[in-house]
Amino acid sequence: MPGHPIPPASLAQTKADVERLEALVAEHDAIFLLMDSRESRWLPTVIGAAKGKIVINAALGFDTFLVMRHGARASSSLTDRTLDQMCTVTRPGLASIAASTAVELLASLLQHPDGLHAAAPPATQDPSAHSDPANGGSVLGLVPHQLRGFLAQFRNLHIVGAAYDRCTGCSETVVQTYEKEGFEMMLKAFNDPKYLPSLTGLDKLYDEGEAALETVDWDEEDGDADF
Repeated sequence: MPGHPIPPASLAQTKADVERLEALVAEHDAIFLLMDSRESRWLPTVIGAAKGKIVINAALGFDTFLVMRHGARASSSLTDRTLDQMCTVTRPGLASIAASTAVELLASLLQHPDGLHAAAPPATQDPSAHSDPANGGSVLGLVPHQLRGFLAQFRNLHIVGAAYDRCTGCSETVVQTYEKEGFEMMLKAFNDPKYLPSLTGLDKLYDEGEAALETVDWDEEDGDADF
């Protein structure tokens, strides 16, 4: 996982594990990411993007879930996490709802003429458009990018996620570097938490954000003001 250094004694085993994962991804058509953290999803996401595979992620919160399909290329410590960052404590039934939704998303994606490259459905309430591939649908209905489910509200929210050129998981910069350097690139990401932000340019984006905040003239209220 990024930012989780590999001890020298474990280097050979780690390399073998990565090669095994690469082989598994290459040998299969669809990959479901059912892990407990964002860091653990990084490696299979990169490999899946590089090999052009369908990658579907299911993440659980206390009473919410997120099911999403990862995009395809165009033709630290795990303690002290909030519930939206770890998938360990959930409401009864939430896992089975998320799992079945993920499988249904795969089925709908496979029935779409564009398959892995199916576009997100537009924001329309017209049910007749759900089976129209031109409107992001298939014979099985819509093929959304992301589904955020709220168990307490019995509601699902469709979310469209645009591709980001600085994504540490599936941007062309990351995928091309992986294709060129292989395990050596992975090792850099494991051992150095600053490697991926530097590779993708996120570090500069962070610095620009901090610099912008420093130029803001904050209006601080007088502590003795009358209310």
